[in-house]
Amino acid sequence: MSASAHLFRLTAASAADGVLYAELSGELAWDSTDELLDEVRALLDSAPGLSDLRLDCARTTLCDSMGLSALLALRRDTEAVGVRLHLDRRPPFLDRMLLLTGTYEHLTGMPETAGSDGETPSGAPDGPRLPGL
Repeated sequence: MSASAHLFRLTAASAADGVLYAELSGELAWDSTDELLDEVRALLDSAPGLSDLRLDCARTTLCDSMGLSALLALRRDTEAVGVRLHLDRRPPFLDRMLLLTGTYEHLTGMPETAGSDGETPSGAPDGPRLPGL
């Protein structure tokens, strides 16, 4: 285990309505992306009939290029099994990264509406919180 592995955590709880809620906390970086992908893929495998995966990103403190790559991989994985991926309660730095890399619409399903100054899109939904938190 790497020295900074404790800086990332995924907490998940499924709901009866076919939605899997998961909360990301800490750094989504090069040393945590394998853990994220493994955990989410295991959750997807263990939840047949799932329609949506809602990742609450409010407690995410960092997302580097490997973190972005992991989010894109999750998008491919969920799409392949017919599950909609939602990135809820994104911190401003994450929206900025998505906008700068041209992945905002692909990962959020919402059109890029940032101003010319690159500010975070207004009106981005908060999304639901992980049940029980």
